[in-house]
Amino acid sequence: MEHKLYRYFEKLPFTFEQDKLEKALKQVLEIAPWPNSKDTKYHQICLTRREGVQAPECFYEGNGGVYHLMIDGKEEVRQQHLDESEYSEFALDFYHTYFKEIYDKINKYCKENYNSTLGRFRLMLSKPRESLSWHRDPEPRIHIPIVTDIGAMMIVEDEVLHMKSSEVWYSDTRNYHSQFNGSEVERIHIVASLYKIKENISMDDCLKGNDYY
Repeated sequence: MEHKLYRYFEKLPFTFEQDKLEKALKQVLEIAPWPNSKDTKYHQICLTRREGVQAPECFYEGNGGVYHLMIDGKEEVRQQHLDESEYSEFALDFYHTYFKEIYDKINKYCKENYNSTLGRFRLMLSKPRESLSWHRDPEPRIHIPIVTDIGAMMIVEDEVLHMKSSEVWYSDTRNYHSQFNGSEVERIHIVASLYKIKENISMDDCLKGNDYY
């Protein structure tokens, strides 16, 4: 299993320290608890922020974005007007955590290897026995599991992967994908969005939002 080749997943050459990941998670939750909502899409905490958005609003406003969904065999675009490039500032409130070190290492690696930089850098919680819709995003994602179990799977097209705690995975979520937590425990990942570094940006590009990724 360790040597399996994937089309839509790539294991990055990092393994972070599990005890430090768990400690950092506790430190963040002391400052920014999980939102008190029954709607699973709000079980997110954003560790990066847009300029000018202050705490605690910046911890919870990084939800949504453009995505494509299949409805009755036809693709529909859902636009929630979110620009990944605006979320390039790591929140000062979390500088003291292990997550800042992780953010810097992953961001450097992605710039060098994918010509991309990190946008939203979020903690995302999936409750037991829950799943996401079958959709595709405008940009790839980086996943770092913190709390997981063998029943938690990610699916991209026809590939299924269980990501182990403290590993780092690139997933090409520009393809149709979903995730399900078929376990009895909460699944908590760091999920980072990537967007392409563009050397020459025109006014037309600026007006497109993150449709151009």
